[in-house]
Amino acid sequence: MELPRSPGPAAERASARWLAGVLSAILAVLGACAAFVAWVDPFQQYHLATHYPPRFYFLHHRYINPGLARNQIYDTVVTGSSIMENTRNDFVAKACGGAAVNLSMPAMSASEQRLMLDTAFADRPVKRVIAVLDFNEFSGGIDERQDVAGPLPRYLYDRNPFNDLPYVLSWEVLLKSWRIVTKDASEKFTSDPNAAWFWGNVKRFRRDEVLRGLDLAHLNARYGQPQRTIEGMRASFEYNLLPLFRSHPETEFDVVWPPYSILVWVDFAQRGQLDITLQFKRYVAETTRALSNVHLIDLQTERAITHDLDRYTDLYHFDPAVNEWLVESACKDRNRVNANNIYVYDLQMREQVAAASAAAGLAVLTGTTPGRNSPARTP
Repeated sequence: MELPRSPGPAAERASARWLAGVLSAILAVLGACAAFVAWVDPFQQYHLATHYPPRFYFLHHRYINPGLARNQIYDTVVTGSSIMENTRNDFVAKACGGAAVNLSMPAMSASEQRLMLDTAFADRPVKRVIAVLDFNEFSGGIDERQDVAGPLPRYLYDRNPFNDLPYVLSWEVLLKSWRIVTKDASEKFTSDPNAAWFWGNVKRFRRDEVLRGLDLAHLNARYGQPQRTIEGMRASFEYNLLPLFRSHPETEFDVVWPPYSILVWVDFAQRGQLDITLQFKRYVAETTRALSNVHLIDLQTERAITHDLDRYTDLYHFDPAVNEWLVESACKDRNRVNANNIYVYDLQMREQVAAASAAAGLAVLTGTTPGRNSPARTP
């Protein structure tokens, strides 16, 4: 059987030139796309928004915050979960001095809080960190993340520009860049760098909003918060946050227990999580007591806040005025925990939970008829 003849050197060279041309064209297009994304930089990874107004996209905190940590001017960091999103930078600066940046993230885990602060510390010295702690961020393993948090682009948190290809060559990011240039406002975003993640102006803070669809006999049915163990919480704290406190003695850490509504604590009691939670609080106090740069602030027994459900939009999230009160309390060193009052806070919380869990107390708190789960009607 006779094989077909070779097309010859000239044809082979032509094919090689064609292939090289196609590859060059592809690389040129990819390079142009990458350059365009880097120039617009919708997530502000390389520079703050300059050519166009900034866009802070709903639930894109994990993509934008590392750029803010590197490029914004600040010496004070606010870090926490979605309960801290309604905190304006200029208010923090006014209350605490200096310049501030809010690097909060919804459903933040302890490992993400460490990663976010490591990113800030890698770029500059930080004078103060207001670290608001959620108990649920310490659930699971030391690197545990909540499913509702969405993806975490770890490549944006390091100092290596060569692993940024998923950013500069992302179709979604390219599309966002094009929409910015063409002033297409079809996506939901805010443009205020002073309050990048602020949502307090679009939510209702009222008791009936908190109670909507809520089963008072089974409060966690709506939220599905995980069970925690004291061993797991301690391991997460020791791995994620305690080393940060120790390795940055030049930084003042205001570690804040935030003012959840008292119904959160009723939920803890319903699920057998009350003792674990209070035990963890005592552990954090004892572990950080020898660290002069760590100040522990406990706002969880402030009845004027926690028992007024008109200040909340759900069990956990309070109105922006409470955010300001929280920041002021931290910077003015109010409600600071020490060896003399730690057990006073513990006892007060147990008494408040017991009263709020009783049928009569729950009825007064929620405006319901004792023994019923729906709000009582008022004329």
